[in-house]
Amino acid sequence: MQYSGECWAGNKVGKYGKRADSECNMKCKYDNSRFCGAGWRNSVYKLVWKEQGYQSIIGETEEGCYKDAGNRDLPTLLRAGYGKPKTCFELARNGGF
Repeated sequence: MQYSGECWAGNKVGKYGKRADSECNMKCKYDNSRFCGAGWRNSVYKLVWKEQGYQSIIGETEEGCYKDAGNRDLPTLLRAGYGKPKTCFELARNGGF
């Protein structure tokens, strides 16, 4: 999730490095209990089927904050998930990410 709700997906992350969690400080547009990145910062979630100390929506785990740039780290924009983490995670899971 980036910039309060953009839903980006991919199978690999980290091309531009991991950043401090405090750099992903924008609340999600439609779920202000969660963070959805910031400008050129991705709040990254891994879709798995067990919870690990994070209150998951569909079984995802929180992986941290990662830097992004023009040549996108996570290349697939899932527009229908804008601002809604649950929709984003479901779209990503159904898309094979």
